[in-house]
Amino acid sequence: MANSVPAVDYTSRDYEGFKASLLDFAARAFPQWNPSSEGDFGVLLVELFSYLGDSLSYYGDRLQQESYLPTATQRLSLLQIADLLGYIPSNGVPATGSVTFQTANPGPAVTVPAGTQVVTDYIDTIDSPITYETDADVTVPANGAKATVTVTQGVTRSQVNVGTSTGLPVQEFRLPDTPVISGTVRTFVDDVDGLTEWTHIDYLVDADPADRVFTTFLDESGATWIRFGDNLNGAIPSTNLTIYATYRVGGGTVGNVNPGVVNAIASSTLPGVTVASDASGNAITSAMVGGADPETNDQIRANAPRAFRTQARCVTLDDFSDLALTQPGVVRANAVASTYTSISVYVIGPDGGTPGSKLINDVQAALQSKALAGTSVTVAGPTVVGINVGNAANPIVVECWPRYSRGSVLFDVQQALKNMLGFANVDFGMRLTLSDFYKTILSVDGVRYVDIPMVARADAAQTGTADVVFRAWEIPKVGDITHITMTGGIG
Repeated sequence: MANSVPAVDYTSRDYEGFKASLLDFAARAFPQWNPSSEGDFGVLLVELFSYLGDSLSYYGDRLQQESYLPTATQRLSLLQIADLLGYIPSNGVPATGSVTFQTANPGPAVTVPAGTQVVTDYIDTIDSPITYETDADVTVPANGAKATVTVTQGVTRSQVNVGTSTGLPVQEFRLPDTPVISGTVRTFVDDVDGLTEWTHIDYLVDADPADRVFTTFLDESGATWIRFGDNLNGAIPSTNLTIYATYRVGGGTVGNVNPGVVNAIASSTLPGVTVASDASGNAITSAMVGGADPETNDQIRANAPRAFRTQARCVTLDDFSDLALTQPGVVRANAVASTYTSISVYVIGPDGGTPGSKLINDVQAALQSKALAGTSVTVAGPTVVGINVGNAANPIVVECWPRYSRGSVLFDVQQALKNMLGFANVDFGMRLTLSDFYKTILSVDGVRYVDIPMVARADAAQTGTADVVFRAWEIPKVGDITHITMTGGIG
């Protein structure tokens, strides 16, 4: 009896597989039917069912893939999974720095209010200048004196009308500008007492029914939304009340510029004061650093599980490293300790750069708030150590294959070493062996033979080829790789 039941091929997931399985079943169920003609109505039905099965199979697979962090491809899916895990992705971090102002000589003292905009020259790649705003009021003394104030990249949008309350639970309002800098949104409700500010919290589930709170979230296009409660977790704004929002727009690595690039006050309403210049005519402004782009899909995949593992507390060293990596702008982190009461965490900022003081302070505050009572947390940037390969007395010797240009191979060898020691390929506390360098150079097209007589840290004796070992707070970078003797080849 069991032999009369047709076997089912569960691997039939596409059109051809479904069609073959259906025709195989039909041959068993209807042996008198001969589906040899494509014009046969039965064949038509088989093909239609196969097409439908193929479509359903595709959508079933896609739904399954979008349900998990490692396989999801849609931004919305990743954001929803991150939200489920309690992780809030960053929408970018603004660059910070300082600007020095100077009054006219002769001229009175001038107060430069917080929020005053300073700008760079027009930048072709973004089709606009980059704008920064002062972080505090500063009074510049009279008669050509100078004063310095910190600035943050971005533009403030004040009291933007984002909609009217319907009185329904879980109302959501989209902010019209993008990208909105994380943590800068303030929300006001125009009630009988005038504009009443509501408080931002990360999770509405932490609010009581009467709490005037809101939260924010990102959509797949990078837009920021405001969300209110449901009278169980957070209050509902009453019907027909206007909702206003104040926030800052900007952020990203585009704001990371060199000293002197920020060079002018954007507004003409501050007579008698300018951005100061040095003897060469260059603006006295610091490098603007710390800007980071919104998290990529791959970063969300990595950071959301880290945040979930820590469960908003830091106990183990891995907890400190994981939580540090979830802070906006941190791309590498390593926690070390000799005793549980004192934890040192070393972090690397956006684009592999040294973190600014603001980023270090933000990370330290976040980690300290999650640490055990009695545990002190110190956050610092890395110590960057150059790696020299070969020197004047003992150069690298590279032999080229015939018909290869020695100049081209030399360039490629140097580029390969730079890539090997580039930020994407290095980390805290790593070990570099001589074989790593041989492997890198021998992988260059045109290299027949190589001899490496010396590999050493730039701060150590320039002899030998022993393994180069880095401490927990150190990362390598390319040092002197100019001493290369080329043989063979052409030219």
